[in-house]
Amino acid sequence: MVMRPCENVTQADWLKVNPWGLRNILRWARDHYNNPPIFITESGRPDDADLNDDGRIYYYNNYINEVLKAIKLDNVDVRGYTAWSLMDNLEWTSGYYAKFGLYSVDFSSPNRTRTPRASAEFYRLLISNHGFPKP
Repeated sequence: MVMRPCENVTQADWLKVNPWGLRNILRWARDHYNNPPIFITESGRPDDADLNDDGRIYYYNNYINEVLKAIKLDNVDVRGYTAWSLMDNLEWTSGYYAKFGLYSVDFSSPNRTRTPRASAEFYRLLISNHGFPKP
């Protein structure tokens, strides 16, 4: 297993960005558990940027790229990947402080107004193109 330092930090000091680590653990699961079907049900990072959340786009771009490498190059049986989270929510350890959502939620508004962040458009294009769009 290749060990390299994490690439950047997030709004939560306990969560580091380490895309290559996901590919490593997917290969490990393949090798130690007879290549089981894998569903990644929660993958995301909090970002303190408002609507232009480039850090989150960087995160999804690089993590999903590593998952695709695990599928295409390493023959890992990954069957699903879900972004965490669709919208800002209550996180057990940080309340409403950590903003994980593709959609920003205004918790001071009685209507809880939801506004798409730049990462929502990135993720929408990724899904609608069944992967990274060709440049």
